[in-house]
Amino acid sequence: MRIYSRYLLKELLAVFFLSLLALLSIYLLVDFFSKVDNAMESQAGFLPLMLFLANQIPFLLGKFIPLALLLATMLALGGMAQNNEIVAFQAGGLSLVKLARPLVGAGLVLGLVTFFVNNNLVPRASLKADHLKAVVRGDEEKNLYNLKSLWYAGQDGIYYFENLDPVKKSIEKALLYHFSDDRRLSRRLDIENLVFLDDEQKWVSEKVKVRDFRFHDGFTDVAGFRQAENLELDIVETFQDFLVPRKEPDRMSLGELKSYIGKAKSAGLSHIAYTVEIFNRILYPFSCPLMILLAIPFSLTSRRHGGAARGVAISLLLGFSFWVTLSLSLALGQGRLLGPLTAAVLPYLLYGSFSIFMLRQRVG
Repeated sequence: MRIYSRYLLKELLAVFFLSLLALLSIYLLVDFFSKVDNAMESQAGFLPLMLFLANQIPFLLGKFIPLALLLATMLALGGMAQNNEIVAFQAGGLSLVKLARPLVGAGLVLGLVTFFVNNNLVPRASLKADHLKAVVRGDEEKNLYNLKSLWYAGQDGIYYFENLDPVKKSIEKALLYHFSDDRRLSRRLDIENLVFLDDEQKWVSEKVKVRDFRFHDGFTDVAGFRQAENLELDIVETFQDFLVPRKEPDRMSLGELKSYIGKAKSAGLSHIAYTVEIFNRILYPFSCPLMILLAIPFSLTSRRHGGAARGVAISLLLGFSFWVTLSLSLALGQGRLLGPLTAAVLPYLLYGSFSIFMLRQRVG
């Protein structure tokens, strides 16, 4: 690695870690004081609150690393520009493009770190944080679980449930898929008002529609249909087995997202929000080098116009506008106004083009 690259990276990373620490500290302090009253009122104590804040850290790291890079690039290069170090580099034959290369390389490495954090640490830590948040607020236990809709891979097949009631131990609507030994769909049960009887340890349903399937000549056909009322069902799992923690798309790893989408497709259910999240999860690490490219031209124009204060202001404005644009684009994708890939990639194309245009202006 060349001397100028080491020097630039040293300046960038020093400010980056300080910026990241400052952003984390500010957020956690604000969050602490906003929830400490709830912890006292619910008599949960400080331990659940501190554990909640600790489990928030992976989520905050995934969100703040790109913003800290933007801020660090603005401050580090802005300071070097004020001291005429950038002019000295350029006088020595180093173009702005060459100066940007090691910084963008650092952004790519930190982008990989961001991907690892978001895909491997955030889902598990966020689920724990959700539980601890409910404890701090004194919420009922049922609020910790996914009671609206649920996929469950059981011993006898795959289940889909809607509107679970943990008090009555009932399920308003259920779909049960049974498969043959060669993994082909053999039976589907459409169930209304499924109830688990604790005393007898059995499931009974108000109405059941049973469809049997057969595979013949390369196609799966309906082999039989019948309907029954007040039927006892042979389900190995108890109601407690179906009480699993809520999982929003951002609480799942890529593997879990793909698995859920596959199940939703087989049942003809909407999976657009999960598809959008997959593309967003894959593309989000590119926000790290993008923030560096955005910051470089603005950091070099601020040396005589406000210095560090102006650099911080521009960084916050650029970061805020990017995340607003990204959130809006993802919302349009979830609303089917944009395709999932288009919704995820559009903000990067817009801000990437803008950053390249500004860099060309500076080089020119």
